[in-house]
Parts: sequence; C-alpha cells; structure tokens
Amino acid sequence: MAPAPKYDQQTQQKMILSAAEQCINESSITDFTMAKIARIAGLSMGSVYKFVQSKEDIVLALANESFIHLSNIFNQVLALKLTAPEKIIAISLISPQKLQLFEFDYALQTYATNEAVIKKGSNYWTGKIIEAQSRCESSFKVALAEGINAGELEAVPNLSEVIEEIIISGWALTVGYEQVQRVQQTKQIIEGTDSLLASLPLNHPIIRSSVRLLNSYPWKQPLTDASLNHIEQQLITLNLR
Repeated sequence: MAPAPKYDQQTQQKMILSAAEQCINESSITDFTMAKIARIAGLSMGSVYKFVQSKEDIVLALANESFIHLSNIFNQVLALKLTAPEKIIAISLISPQKLQLFEFDYALQTYATNEAVIKKGSNYWTGKIIEAQSRCESSFKVALAEGINAGELEAVPNLSEVIEEIIISGWALTVGYEQVQRVQQTKQIIEGTDSLLASLPLNHPIIRSSVRLLNSYPWKQPLTDASLNHIEQQLITLNLR
C-alpha cells in the first residue's frame, strides 16, 4: 500500500501557488518553469501535475486567486449603504494597493485573458476563471438591480439593457484608464517610479468622467461632490482607501 501523502490536497495547492508566485517574482509571468515550482514547493513533479497540467494552468490558477480577492473586496463595497451609482463610483475609488494580491497582478490579468493561454489551459482552470468572472459580474448586476427595484432610477424602457450599459461602460472606463495610464507612464514604470498604486483623487478626470456618465441616466439622486466625500469616508472606514 502506498504511503499517505504528507500534505492534504488543499495544502499542496497552496504550496504550489505560493511557489509559483515566488518563481514569477524572480523571473516573469512567462519565464518560470514547472520544475522550479516543484523544487520550491518541495513536491514531486507528479504532485504538481495533479493540480495543474501546464504553465498556462499555473497562470490561470493564480488569476483565479486574484479574481477571488477582487470579488471579496467588491462585495464589501457593494454591501455598503450607498445608492447604486455611488457603489459603482466607489469601486473606482478603492486604493489599487488594496486590490493588488500579487506584485505582478497587472501582467497576470493581461496574460491570463490571452487567447493562446486560455486555449492551452485545462478545462478545469478555464472553468474556474469563467466562474470567478461570472460571480463578479453577477454581484454588480444584483447591486444595480436592487437599487433600481428600490426606486432609485426613474422608469426607463429596456431595463435589462440599461443595466448592461452601465456595467460595461463603467468597467471599460476603469480598466481602460489603467491601460492608458500605463502607456503614458512607460518611462516611470521602467524606472520603477510610477504611481499606479496611488488612490485616485475625487476630482481626477476619470472620476469626473464616470460621474458624468452615470448622471446621464435618470437617477432620483444624482452623484454630487457631497456623494463623493461620503463614499470616500465609507471606503476609509473599510480601510480600502
């Protein structure tokens, strides 16, 4: 009879992902090796391959952890006693440092959504990513629907389409801004002097744009400067800003 494994499956998975994080920090999101992960984790290659079948699976597994971290923080914010538009703006005002799980989060999220990586990933880990993304999107839809059902928005036709518009456009502004900022700050990124992890001030152009976008919908309580100050205080209370 084979001896019982030294660690249970959950512990082994944590060891593998921790080793993967160390390897990527020491090299890059593309240059790490499975052999080094096994060596740092103190596990056999066979044990590693029980959880991941390729380097792409490692990337997807880490991205899944990152999505879970983001979802947990978003759910904290969406549970606040704020109006629906305030909750959406609040997401943009969270300190990037609080959203970061790994030092290489940006590269990870970019690489994990690459078509080649997704195609090479196993069904299990691609399924986990889809599940994590769906949970995150569902949280936003529920928060918006609750606010609208509570009478926060004046009657509009095609309500489901309006919810989709608000979620997609708000998300595009937030994510797109980060990409634009990284292009503009290439020199600082290379030098290691960029400030991408700094919280956005309330009067930042992307916040003003988001407010203008959200206020284009007929909310009974449009966003105001007082709203932004209230949101900021709520985030500070949660230690998210």
